[in-house]
Amino acid sequence: MLLTSRWFEIPEKAKQHPQQIKFIQDFYSGNFYHFTVVAGRRSFKTERFGKRLLVTEAINNPNKVYYAGAPVRKQAKEILWKDLKALIHPLFIEKIMETELKIKLTNGTEINVVGLLEFATIEGGFAHGFLITEYQKCDPEVYNSSIEPMINDVGGWVIKEGRPLGKNHLYDDYEKGLMFKNGYASYFWTSEDILNPMQIERAKTSLGSIDYAREYLASFETGGNPPYYAYSALNHAKYELNMMLPVIVSCDFNATEKPMSWNVGQVTTKGINQVTYWTKTFSHQFTNTETMCGILDEYFKTLSFYPGHLIFYGDYAGRQHKSNSSYSDWQIIDNYFSNKCKYEKRIKQCRSIRDSIAATNAQLKNSLQEIKQYVDPEECKPLIADWNHCEWKENSVELQDKDNLRGHCCRAVDYYNDYEYSVKRKEPGKHLQTI
Repeated sequence: MLLTSRWFEIPEKAKQHPQQIKFIQDFYSGNFYHFTVVAGRRSFKTERFGKRLLVTEAINNPNKVYYAGAPVRKQAKEILWKDLKALIHPLFIEKIMETELKIKLTNGTEINVVGLLEFATIEGGFAHGFLITEYQKCDPEVYNSSIEPMINDVGGWVIKEGRPLGKNHLYDDYEKGLMFKNGYASYFWTSEDILNPMQIERAKTSLGSIDYAREYLASFETGGNPPYYAYSALNHAKYELNMMLPVIVSCDFNATEKPMSWNVGQVTTKGINQVTYWTKTFSHQFTNTETMCGILDEYFKTLSFYPGHLIFYGDYAGRQHKSNSSYSDWQIIDNYFSNKCKYEKRIKQCRSIRDSIAATNAQLKNSLQEIKQYVDPEECKPLIADWNHCEWKENSVELQDKDNLRGHCCRAVDYYNDYEYSVKRKEPGKHLQTI
């Protein structure tokens, strides 16, 4: 009676998984305080051993202080805040403080949702329990300098959970837990242990082989690979734009020494699959959006037809990337092309560079060895150069920016793929209710 509808039924394959059972036994044994969970996507690591466990502990233990954190505050709010509120029955809630991301319960316990980047400067205070999600993307020094002292003072616990990004600090803690030393314990399972065959097949279709190994098999052996590992000469193809189909333009906005980069292409069908062909890349330094519109317009005039339907893609933040023009980038494009042909733009904020690149890799070649994206090797040389030479930063979540010419044509394509073929599409049936 005191469970909200947010407590949907956990699949039996998860509830009966030996590692998930062992976690519950170890957590309540009192023998450990530091728990590291490495598991594949959609395998209920955050749901069971993050949100639900934290709420259960808070309701059952009066006058305690608990924290739930993610790499940054915005991410913590998106991943944790809404669900934590929905999991707690109103009878247990005294007050919800939206600005502070704090829930005060009627038993005197409070739950705080925090971004660890902002939390790094916090000193003092205490925590009886601290959940850290996406730990592989967090700065490990935050735990050492701020969180460890908070839980030590009151004998609290910490749960660090995530998916691998190479052998970084998540891997180090996982290794410690395998030896069960100094109160550490670790747990591992893959998505294939939990999901049904249809869900696994869908994941393999939407991800390249390395991204699938990292995201669903929780493999630590994927950290040193180049960002666009799925690209090869097999993606080369000549293609002539079809006047009966829309022409797409993917945009990355820059000015000064970083080039503004636009790619022209078209989506068609090949068998049962949608296939994208990139036919032309424009990448120019020290330019502006109005000039690029003119360059694109002149290119269209050289074709055998002027496009009857244009679809533009780009990052929503492009609205804030001021070029040398007096209007915002998207306003200029709107004004230039809206009277020339049927025109639309499809833009959204790109929340994760890594996920958007994973969407591109899945189109270049997915885990089933299907190729759904091709490029003209002569007309798109700057785009190919990006795919060949871009590198990850040490944090494995951003591209290196030491070379001003690199990383712009490819990002324009990533925005398109993140919009049309996002790796974060929700599975049907996720919000089943329990009885």
